[in-house]
Formats: sequence, C-alpha cells, structure tokens
Amino acid sequence: MKTCTVSEAKGKLGELADDAIKGKPTVIVRGGKLVVLQAYELPDHPDEFDALIQAGKDSPHQALTRKVLDDIWRRGRARAKG
Repeated sequence: MKTCTVSEAKGKLGELADDAIKGKPTVIVRGGKLVVLQAYELPDHPDEFDALIQAGKDSPHQALTRKVLDDIWRRGRARAKG
C-alpha cells in the first residue's frame, strides 16, 4: 500500500485514483491522521449505502499509536525510494 502526504497526493491525485480503481489503495497522512484512498463499489439500493456507512461509523476502531504511524511512514518512504 502506498503512503504519501496530502501535499504529495495533490500533484498526483489522478494517478492515485487510477491505482485505487486497480485495487491498489493509498494511505494519505495529514497531521498524524490517516485517510485511505480506495475504490468503492456502490450498493444497488441507496438504503444499503446508508446502512454500510452507519455500520462503519458504529464499528469499533483501534487507536493508532505513534509506533504504528512511524512504521507506516517508514514503509511508505522506503517504497517511495525503492
């Protein structure tokens, strides 16, 4: 999975979107928070979409520790150079 900052993503958003559509998501880091750019298939019925969004909001979330963020950042930088 690619990792980049918002500044880096701005200049190549089209490329990142194309990659996401091909099944290669990107983690975008901003201020210690993570955003995942990935393709999403819309359900057939609008109510299903609303239910999926609510299920995601209600699901348990794991806090990101500094160690986890540092590891994501390190791997992203290594892949970018690589």
